[in-house]
Amino acid sequence: MNKVFNFFFRNLWILGILICFTACKKKQTHPQPIFDPNLPGSEVVDSYDEFTPHVVYYYKIDDKGNQTQEKIGEAYYYDNKQEYTGGGMKEGKKDGQWYAFFKDGSVQTEAYYVEGIEHGSYNLYRENGKPLLKGHYDHGICDGTWFYYDESGKEIKKITADKNTAACKYCAKCQRLKQK
Repeated sequence: MNKVFNFFFRNLWILGILICFTACKKKQTHPQPIFDPNLPGSEVVDSYDEFTPHVVYYYKIDDKGNQTQEKIGEAYYYDNKQEYTGGGMKEGKKDGQWYAFFKDGSVQTEAYYVEGIEHGSYNLYRENGKPLLKGHYDHGICDGTWFYYDESGKEIKKITADKNTAACKYCAKCQRLKQK
């Protein structure tokens, strides 16, 4: 019984180390393109040249396999074919998860939209993959606690958003407070 117990916990410890090494990556990267310009329903609306898309729109495919006029996503690309930004669309507005990337493919921004307005978690990263700031939007207005980080990813300050505090510096409330 003792041998089985030791074997189990020795292997559990090794598994934990492997998980840590694979999960603790240097740079935050999106595992796959948000949209693929080769998917059915995709339409390249602007390109750098014949083979390099710049802007791709994605349209819903109906039950019969036909492309509809309902745009469900957009993606924008750098000239090296690396995705710059993209995400879902609903009724002509950003809707759902959107990402922006640095030219090397690492994540720059993660944001969530509802009907074209930021609503949900918002994360901004440095080129080295470390966080720059993290916060939350409630229908386009920053709320909750916003965290700011230095170059190494160490938290340097946090600001709790309220009606008199500019936490994100970008939303309408913060812009209004900044003008005062």
